Amino acid sequence: MRTFKHFNKSGKDVCPICKTNDDKETVLIGVNGTQEGHNMQAKQFHLECIDLLFYPKQGIIAQKLDH
Repeated sequence: MRTFKHFNKSGKDVCPICKTNDDKETVLIGVNGTQEGHNMQAKQFHLECIDLLFYPKQGIIAQKLDH
């Protein structure tokens, strides 16, 4: 997974987990259903906010987000 040293604050995006745009190490995660050819929309997430679980029977890596 490629990481970025800073959160891109050029828009109004916030991390979907902590709801801030703090300047922390960031990853981009693709948005399902937005792929066109080799391009896909993505959301920024702070790396430290991610707490993933692996579901081996389903072959899924996931994190539940509280809304």
